[in-house]
Amino acid sequence: MGAAAVAAATLPMAAQAAVVVYTNDADFAQGVLSGVNFNAPNSNQLQLNLVGTTFPVMWIANAGEDTLSKIDTNTGRELGRYRTFFGSGPFGNKGAFSGPAPSRSAVDIDGNAYIANRHFDSRPPMVMKVLAETSIARPGQTGTSTDVDNSGTISAAETRDVVNGTGANFDCNATSCESRDERVAWTSTLPATENGQLGRALCIGTDGNLWVGVFNTRRYYKLRATDGAIIGGPYSVPWSPYGCLVDGNGILWSASLGGVLGRMDTNAANPATTATAFSDGSTNYGIALGNGKVYLASLNNLGYREFTPGANTFTTPGGSKNFSSTGISVDGFGNIWTGPYTTGGVRKYDKTTGALLCSGANQFAGSIEARGVIVDADNNIWQINRFTNSVAKYRGTDCAPLGTFPVGFDPYTYSDATGFAARNTTTPTGTWTVVNDSSVAGQSWSKVNWTESVPAGASVLVSARASDVQANLSSLPFVPVANGANPGLTGRFIQVQARLNANTSGNSPILFDLTLTKPDMVCDIDRDGDVDSADIVLIRNALGQSVAAGDPRDPNGDLKITIVDTRTCATRCTRPSCAQ
Repeated sequence: MGAAAVAAATLPMAAQAAVVVYTNDADFAQGVLSGVNFNAPNSNQLQLNLVGTTFPVMWIANAGEDTLSKIDTNTGRELGRYRTFFGSGPFGNKGAFSGPAPSRSAVDIDGNAYIANRHFDSRPPMVMKVLAETSIARPGQTGTSTDVDNSGTISAAETRDVVNGTGANFDCNATSCESRDERVAWTSTLPATENGQLGRALCIGTDGNLWVGVFNTRRYYKLRATDGAIIGGPYSVPWSPYGCLVDGNGILWSASLGGVLGRMDTNAANPATTATAFSDGSTNYGIALGNGKVYLASLNNLGYREFTPGANTFTTPGGSKNFSSTGISVDGFGNIWTGPYTTGGVRKYDKTTGALLCSGANQFAGSIEARGVIVDADNNIWQINRFTNSVAKYRGTDCAPLGTFPVGFDPYTYSDATGFAARNTTTPTGTWTVVNDSSVAGQSWSKVNWTESVPAGASVLVSARASDVQANLSSLPFVPVANGANPGLTGRFIQVQARLNANTSGNSPILFDLTLTKPDMVCDIDRDGDVDSADIVLIRNALGQSVAAGDPRDPNGDLKITIVDTRTCATRCTRPSCAQ
């Protein structure tokens, strides 16, 4: 317990406002830390980790069956599977290059997933949002996809159908949705001018909104993350978008499936006017950011290429790797990961010299077409293989193989499928989340306040949610809270999340303490945060009753409700003339 909480506990009951203070290591250890720490020598405070992390979840696009798999990266078990277009019944493999064919997934700093259907069926590209925690109950919906039989994989019967109501497109919004899954938040279909033009790039900007690139027409659109509305574009660019990431300065970097790296400033009033193409002799595929560089998987037997912004130069650190690659990532230590496209396995390279640090052997049985190489929360590595409908895990420290795990037909992901880039490059961030049990149903919470040190451009953002049932917290949205403000929440359990965001120089804010305050319950019988005539009436109605110690109707503590208690509480009214 923090010092302030101890002091509060020693006050006479009639004067005590219940407070809970989190300020030392033991206090902070009560919460869940994600990307933050209280490590010595910076103990008794929270700051961002020096080594990046993300959520222990990976989102894999199954292009052959038009679904999105949610994978627990600790266990390899599939937690859910979501249909990305009209469909029901058993899964079938139509191949990765026909129909909706989802491929690019992205994950925001809250863990929500976004998936883009490329649409080889003459429809325009479409993006779908899947919520990490909360759900939206709409007419006709029947819960969400879960592993009901605990098999570790999701069967077709454990998914929810997408049923075509009207029109050619999969429609979903806050009030109606053609998906029967409550975790599907919205869909956004690009204009008909993009029919059959292939959505092949998807990434998240520094403001949390989305950028979708159309390959054939060479255009980008900006989508609002909250509802999928198109809020910018089309922005024409001099390359064909084929995967993208946004750095901490808001610069969008784009692969092209050619010899060009694209750059566009998402902060500009018209980003298209800033679009620049940098020519390289190597055909690129996947893209990664880190160490102030841009990394491109190479289909020209080089392994990968490195681009230095400012100097605007391409190099192959350490020389040719003698294999072609499609997937590439940068881990929390700055190491570069990629792997052979046709033979499988992964390689880790030094961020400075390009020297090989370790090599992990292929784990797939059968034909190989390796796609993504993805970093998880523990800085372990996952490789996606389209031909075996599976993913392989490798230990990040030494490349040791850790097994393969099934997903859907033709997995095709090689984008930021865990949110690692979003959380460590685009918006360096981390969270501390704690639940407090007041032991009182209907508890009102009167204030949340904290002490912080925030460098210019950094921030500490606090939000909360409350419920009488702890299990229901995850279904509720977090509500932003101002420092020292009343959160306006009621419930026995309150869950508070503090988010620490670094500035563009990587400087971390510090959270020294966080305090939760409950109203003084003595005389506040209806627990609405004040003492008024309604409370006095409730005390008067109980006159003559014997009560237990601590009853708020008994301010003098004699274990009986008398006229003295009524008069005492009347003197504590917090409203003029004790009015309601």
